Amino acid sequence: MPDRGPPDDPALVLASLRRERDDLARMVGDLNARFEEKVEELSLVRQVGDALGASLDFGTVCGRTVDLIHEALAPESCSIFIVSEDTSGVAQGLVLAAGRGADDDTARVFEVAAEQPRFRMGEGIAGQVALSRRAIRLGRAAEDLRFVPRAGTTQDTQSLLCLPLLVRDRVVGVINLSDSTPDAFEPRHERLLAIIANAVAMAAENARLFSAVSRSREALANENRTLRQALAERSAPSGLVGASPAFRSAIQLVEKVADTTASVLITGESGTGKEMIARTIHQLSARRERTFVAINCAALPESLLEAELFGIERGVATGVDARAGTFERADGGTLFLDEIGDMAPATQARVLRVLQERQVVRVGARKALDVDVRLVAATHRDLSAEIKAGRFREDLFYRLKVVTLHLPPLRERREDLVPLAMHFISRFSARHGRPERPLSRSAARALLAHRWPGNVRELEHAIEQAVLVAEGAEVEPSDLGLAVAAPSGVRVDLPDHLEDLHEAVDEVTEVAERRLIERALAVAEGNRTHAARALGISRRALLYKIKRLGVEA
Repeated sequence: MPDRGPPDDPALVLASLRRERDDLARMVGDLNARFEEKVEELSLVRQVGDALGASLDFGTVCGRTVDLIHEALAPESCSIFIVSEDTSGVAQGLVLAAGRGADDDTARVFEVAAEQPRFRMGEGIAGQVALSRRAIRLGRAAEDLRFVPRAGTTQDTQSLLCLPLLVRDRVVGVINLSDSTPDAFEPRHERLLAIIANAVAMAAENARLFSAVSRSREALANENRTLRQALAERSAPSGLVGASPAFRSAIQLVEKVADTTASVLITGESGTGKEMIARTIHQLSARRERTFVAINCAALPESLLEAELFGIERGVATGVDARAGTFERADGGTLFLDEIGDMAPATQARVLRVLQERQVVRVGARKALDVDVRLVAATHRDLSAEIKAGRFREDLFYRLKVVTLHLPPLRERREDLVPLAMHFISRFSARHGRPERPLSRSAARALLAHRWPGNVRELEHAIEQAVLVAEGAEVEPSDLGLAVAAPSGVRVDLPDHLEDLHEAVDEVTEVAERRLIERALAVAEGNRTHAARALGISRRALLYKIKRLGVEA
């Protein structure tokens, strides 16, 4: 054996130490490289995790993921394809969701629903990966029979790395990397993509489902709005018919104040349609999709009215359960207090407190509840006179009458009588399945001659009766069930040459009004106030009619 020299030969010891040093340096270099590789992997995983958790938008998730992979692995191109399915859930192919090429600064995001599949399932490397759910890495793609060059692309693809995106063992897409350099992708690239693929797949699927749910919610919201609008149109007050100046003036005021939060006080005789106007105000307001609650203050005794308005706590009396009042039920919407002039003073004080503090306290409770209610009130009483008599609170009156809207009685709307009657004939004929019979001339004359103390409500009931009992081709006076009026001393003959009912009624109405006004003025010796009182109309209405009809006074 060759002589290796003494073991303590300095040259040998130095050489051995150098070898150990080099080995340690290589080990440290390998460890550093592996450490840096792990740091890069963890950094990418963290960045991908942050990006995926920052948005539920499908395009944003896919585009940001492509950018991060492109920046970390530096392929010439990176893309994410999503599996498209037909209506029955069968996979049809791969649709490009996001991609970035060598010359792109950022990823381009595509609208998946508008894109056509780039690969069928099983077609090309991406299609094979989607079908087999296994990753494929190629160093010389052109030599692989599975590779299908994309038409119109200028890139000479040599290297490919494609991984499936799986969600609960179901492929939802693929990540595809390509490069013109042979063997550009290493096992570590595949390992790194495999680490983030599941997170990307879940995030992309969640974002896709969220987008689908958002679209469905938007579609449902649109459908809901359409249905609400249709329902509102069907359920909206349909008796707002009339062209008389007094009525049109009231409707114009409704249109001005409806879309505000102002309290409205509606005055007018019983049966003039105060609740219908209140519902119209609600339907035209921003609160139309919330609750409209109506309560008649004159229909309940004071104790029951308080419980109905403000609610009641459980245990106030034996067997009493907690119950929300109308203020709570109307929260966010509109509360209509009909015949508020009949409300007891103690209840008036509690209503005033709710309006001032926007809080309601149930009967028997101590805790106040916040409420947001728009109040519309109505009365047939003269509240100014009620205040003087001590029966109505002045402070509540001014809270209620931010806007005052007066509805004229039907006797001041003679030109609206026939149109209203025809409207009710149409409504009740459809409701009861009866033929829609027109008014005869004698029936129209009977309507015009009647005083209508019950106003529109009385007319509505009379027409409903006529629809139910009429047997002839037209509605006759006997069908209306009206009391026979005493002769007024004014006789108007219907002209035979007019065939149109509207024209005939208009002419008859003008003639009758003119003669009645002339007679009233003559009896009152020209005093317009006395004449208006005798006719049962306001002085303002009389002055308007004198001017319109050209009556010499």
